[in-house]
Amino acid sequence: MSKKALLVVAQNGYQPIEYANTRAELEKAGISVSVASPNGGTATASDGSSIETDLSIKDADIDDFDALVIIGGPGARESLSALPELDKLIKSAYEKGKIIAAICISPTILAEAGILKGKKATVWSATGNEFGIEILKQHGAEYTAKPVEVDGNIITANGPAAATDFGKKIAELLS
Repeated sequence: MSKKALLVVAQNGYQPIEYANTRAELEKAGISVSVASPNGGTATASDGSSIETDLSIKDADIDDFDALVIIGGPGARESLSALPELDKLIKSAYEKGKIIAAICISPTILAEAGILKGKKATVWSATGNEFGIEILKQHGAEYTAKPVEVDGNIITANGPAAATDFGKKIAELLS
């Protein structure tokens, strides 16, 4: 039976390269991909392109998936952070030992869900913008600055340039 991954994107402002490259690597490995957003329906990327999602986050059942993957982008903090349904999904995936992955600024959402405490993780940052690093540290994560970091069943990556390797690493952990 093929493995299944749930990709979560912001309703508006997800990172299109992170989405496309991660999805391509998963599908190349024979993993079935479904996409969820806060409201379901059309999700718009930061470059104005859009995709049709398969379901809303509140309708997603983690038992249907082997991996939970949160895509980043400028809209990720705004649209996904502090979303109770996503927080619940993350905690449930963690309790059930699923693969949990987040890229760009999205590792901050894992940190806020409390699952990065004592774990190695990476996150997007830029000169003068270390907001993500601060959030990881506040929640007890060990920030490593690597493009892709794996700690147990949790994978984090720091942005679009790491998306292909991020996708490969998720596929590897699922195989």
